[in-house]
Amino acid sequence: MQYTSILDHPSGSSTNWPLDSLPLPTEADLTLPCQDLDTADLWFAEGTAQVEKAKAMCQTCPIKAECLAGAVSRREPWGVWGGEVFVDGVIVARKRGRGRPRKADRTAPARHRSTPAA
Repeated sequence: MQYTSILDHPSGSSTNWPLDSLPLPTEADLTLPCQDLDTADLWFAEGTAQVEKAKAMCQTCPIKAECLAGAVSRREPWGVWGGEVFVDGVIVARKRGRGRPRKADRTAPARHRSTPAA
């Protein structure tokens, strides 16, 4: 019998619980590039250079394909997942800098606009 909570155990204690069913971290879990606390912010960075660095670090990841498949199925709203950049739940080729309008933004001002004569 396996208990799901200390309150479910007859003695009310966790001293004799079978813990053999808990998965132990594998070598791969300990060496995933996104799990390094020094670089954890790269996967959700605003700057293009930082995002590209995160994408490059994903290239050697042993679970890159699974990470990408999971992000696609969950429609991750943003960040780098499986070496790809997600914006609004879809994969984009490149992350554009903050404050810049999107290429297809029709409300953005035209590049060459003449000023009307007064």
